[in-house]
Amino acid sequence: MTQRTYLDFDLLVEPASPGSYRARVLNSPVGETRPVPVTIPFSDLELENFLLRIGRPRRYPVRGQGEPEAAAVRDFGARLFDAVFHDQVHSALTASLDQAEGRDAGLRLRLRLTDSPELADLPWEYLYDSEARRHLALSEWSPVVRYLDLPGRIRPLPVRPPLRVLVLVASPTDFPPLDVDAEWDRLQHALRGLQDAGRVRLERAPAGTMAELQRLLRRGQHHVFHYIGHGRYDAELGDGQLAVEGPTGRAQPISGCDLGALLHDHRTLRLAVLNSCEGARGGRRDPYSGTAQSLVHQGIPAVVAMQFEITDRAAIAFTRGFYEAVADGYPLDAALAEARKTIRLQPNEVEWGTPVLYLRAPDGRVFDVADPPGDAGSAPAAGGAAGPRSPAATTTPQGGRPRRAAAPRARAQGKPAGGEGPDGTPPAAPRTPARSKPAGTGAAGPDRPPPSASPPPSASPPPSASPPPPPPPPPAEVPPPAEPAPSTPGARPSRRLLLAVAAVVLLVGLVGGTVLLLDRQGPSGGPAGSTQPAPTASAPPGPAETTAPGPPPPVPGVPQPAVGAEIPVGETPGYVVATPSGRQLYVAQREAHQIAVVDVGLDTVTGRIEVPEGPPQFVAFSPDGRTAYLSLYDEDRPDGVFAVLDTRTQEVVATVPLDGRPWAPAVTHDGTRVYVPVEGPDVVAVVDTGTHEVRTRIPVDPLPHSIELTPDGARGYLADHTSNVVSVIDTATDTVVRTVPVDAGPHRVAVHPDRPLVAAVNYDADRLTVIDTGTDTVVTSIPVGDGPQDVTWSADGHFAYVTNVEADTLSVVAAHDWSVTTTLPVGDAPTSVAVLPDGSRGYVTNLNDGTLRVLHLSG
Repeated sequence: MTQRTYLDFDLLVEPASPGSYRARVLNSPVGETRPVPVTIPFSDLELENFLLRIGRPRRYPVRGQGEPEAAAVRDFGARLFDAVFHDQVHSALTASLDQAEGRDAGLRLRLRLTDSPELADLPWEYLYDSEARRHLALSEWSPVVRYLDLPGRIRPLPVRPPLRVLVLVASPTDFPPLDVDAEWDRLQHALRGLQDAGRVRLERAPAGTMAELQRLLRRGQHHVFHYIGHGRYDAELGDGQLAVEGPTGRAQPISGCDLGALLHDHRTLRLAVLNSCEGARGGRRDPYSGTAQSLVHQGIPAVVAMQFEITDRAAIAFTRGFYEAVADGYPLDAALAEARKTIRLQPNEVEWGTPVLYLRAPDGRVFDVADPPGDAGSAPAAGGAAGPRSPAATTTPQGGRPRRAAAPRARAQGKPAGGEGPDGTPPAAPRTPARSKPAGTGAAGPDRPPPSASPPPSASPPPSASPPPPPPPPPAEVPPPAEPAPSTPGARPSRRLLLAVAAVVLLVGLVGGTVLLLDRQGPSGGPAGSTQPAPTASAPPGPAETTAPGPPPPVPGVPQPAVGAEIPVGETPGYVVATPSGRQLYVAQREAHQIAVVDVGLDTVTGRIEVPEGPPQFVAFSPDGRTAYLSLYDEDRPDGVFAVLDTRTQEVVATVPLDGRPWAPAVTHDGTRVYVPVEGPDVVAVVDTGTHEVRTRIPVDPLPHSIELTPDGARGYLADHTSNVVSVIDTATDTVVRTVPVDAGPHRVAVHPDRPLVAAVNYDADRLTVIDTGTDTVVTSIPVGDGPQDVTWSADGHFAYVTNVEADTLSVVAAHDWSVTTTLPVGDAPTSVAVLPDGSRGYVTNLNDGTLRVLHLSG
């Protein structure tokens, strides 16, 4: 994937006095300029004659530069260029192009015509530099865009292919007929190669009505809206109109303002392409009065529209060239330049100037697209200007700013740093995801707190749902055999000491001491505070009834935990989880294809489990702790593997191939099923732990990243990263019953141990959202640090711990008033946090420095 870096050249053309204008450079590599006078070299009649003249090639092909229409385009573009780019403005352009070339960057020419909307009728896309003998807009190194100033920040949307395109084709019966099926076939034909490669997905509305458009927008997440049909500019209305189909099949005019209001609420929709007449035409007094301009004003960051009629052949070439470049991660303005060249290479010396790009994203990037499947080693899609912001995970590109977490990995491999995957973003941790957000790896998810003994009434399952049976009494956890200690000097405990520790643990079990098997991931273990003791190692599991005392309550957390020692664990520790007994930690090390085993009594790595099947991204345990379930995937591959690890033999005993990348899973309380979010096909795969087969696949919104189950096991809460929602799954029917809108970039979720609450970290919004599971509504949204990637509750439920991967900090949030009680520096790129079942300590993975940071949570 080609990477492009751009410098900006902002040119303002504004009124100087009635009938005259002036131009000045607001921003460029060489600074600003003083204004220069501008005299438009065409009368309205000359402009009309020019447009009629270049309309001839739409009916009769133009084959060479010697044709009069091609010459007319060059002459028009040269006169317009000379009228504006002279004196200091021309000098600034020349010097800026030189500087950009010296930095191996492009120069983005941003035309600001807001103060002179009457000049927007001029086809600025034909600007021609006679000295350089080239049209500026035909080069991806000097794209021309029409920049509209509006308040509000535009962040790139992390997208992992496919790019989802929603197509509305309208042919009202009272308008000249359109061969809509042929239009659709042409669009599919133009994009067939991209669809087959999994880079673009087309969805056509069954009818060309606003009702169908609204229904599809409500039911799915889309990135691009593509309209095919009639359109016009209504001077009396002061807005453009599209002729969609009404209930009877006759035309129903829809204004750009009304269409924009409908599209406004769909935050993943970042681009509109209007293949209609006069879609780019606007009023001479209001800069936002056209269809395209109205959509931008309503919040669509980028709109491509046609300023003239366009032939079928040119439209097909444009569609193919444009979407291919967007899917390759090009900024929209550079992608449009590629599309212009595709039209011109037909050859077609005229129609390449028909498309117009209206843009309000400052760097031209509204998507951060992950590398397409199989493009291992290709450049990140972030493209120089404003890279994607993705969590430090290991896979999917997604985010807005490039992940610093990816730098260490780049250094270790001798490759340039900064290519993210991605959460974003994408996503991936050391390999910064391209704002498709991280895909599972570096995005270490929070270890979940133990479930409560008795769920509150509001969290009870609906009448139609039959909750799973209570878990059987777990057998005593069998500690895995000690592995060779790491070779880190000073970190290796003596073999005698390890044997002594093992003997003490075994003795406690034989004497009848109970071991509480609590799963940090909530749903997997027995309820916190349960009176069921674990059976001793010498006896098989018995009935649930017992008179043995239950485990002591967890120690209370404090508002300001103490930061403890660093534990060296090795490269790229992306995710940490405590075993159900709380005696060990499993740390997923993606790059090393290993899981480091940490003894929490020694705070030292005591073993390493090799995982040759793939880079381990996430780990979850069965309730009895004898089985670990691993999410494995390589960020250079589109697919992954769900693996089953026997913790006694430390060997993978089964694998389940998946057609996407598995993220943070959740195990049911009875241990019979595992819910695995799978990015790519965007499903939750439900795996049977007895047969190790996928029972069913639950379709969900794009980029599912993390799921946790409620204490009663009746519901699952799923973070859908790029869809900005948390999906609610009924585990009795394995269906999505609703979605809860949250802040941008929900990355991980954590179910509260005893209150009807779910916390979700929002990577793109830098906030923590809290949801009431009784009403499935947002209770509050709290600002935390930069790039929150993981959240875990304290064992007593009084605090939430949030790792901020870009800020290198951990935020502590009090559950009684939702205040941030403290922010602690914990290391370089903290990706996940685990809390021991007794609540005494927490452990944070620091992706870039290869360490675990100990937190003393009880003071």
